[in-house]
Amino acid sequence: MKVILVDDEVNNMDAFEMETEGMKGLEITGRFQNPWEALSYVREHPVDLAILDVEMPELDGIRLGQKIKECRPETELIYLTAYKKYAFDAYQLYAGAYILKPFNREDIEKAFANLSRLSGKKLFDTDKAGVFIQTFGRFEVFLDGKPVEFKSFKAKELLALLVDRKGGIVTTEEILTYLWEDRPDTASSRNLCRKVVQRLHRNLEEYGIGDIVKRHTRGRSLNTDRVRCDYYDYLEGRKGKKTFRGEYMSNYSWAEETLSRLQRGEG
Repeated sequence: MKVILVDDEVNNMDAFEMETEGMKGLEITGRFQNPWEALSYVREHPVDLAILDVEMPELDGIRLGQKIKECRPETELIYLTAYKKYAFDAYQLYAGAYILKPFNREDIEKAFANLSRLSGKKLFDTDKAGVFIQTFGRFEVFLDGKPVEFKSFKAKELLALLVDRKGGIVTTEEILTYLWEDRPDTASSRNLCRKVVQRLHRNLEEYGIGDIVKRHTRGRSLNTDRVRCDYYDYLEGRKGKKTFRGEYMSNYSWAEETLSRLQRGEG
């Protein structure tokens, strides 16, 4: 998918490129601070998607979107702006999404997922079952841009622990140690642990993503080939150092060990 960025502030375009780095099938073919130059480019080149700022000198993003649609009705529009007040005007142009600044990768992916549903177009390669795992900040899981809701707090925490281990097997003993720090290892505790594991599997299966957790005799592990994760992207250098802003799985105290390594630049 050929994409152009139009924003009078270069840093916003830089941020968008950084956040979308590694998205297969997404090709940024033009960056424009001058909206008239962007329009001239669109008239001469096929563009699948235009990411437009709203408030720009000479020609604002709403009018630019109108002119783009006049010459290339097939070009999809997404607005990226600091102002909520233009949302109605944007959607009048059948814009696929309206992203507010400051934004992150998850905001962009949600916008792309929404546009994909509205237009029927596949904007970028959503392989790995469409599962995105957020670890920077609070731990959250998304499927095709929508949050996965967990019926059990401990089941969600167990998945977080599996993510933290990056595909390594987490044993029953380790699950007990991390999820119930002060609880003794007894038959009752192990039974509770089994119930949490079962709840996690049922929860994921309800979303059709049960295969992201592997079963082992000794415990469980994350099937890292079936998910995408900001932490893993960071470690592999696909998104640059700016994606980590000093917080990692802030909902769990045991994650501080990994947070310390990240702060030291060790990962």
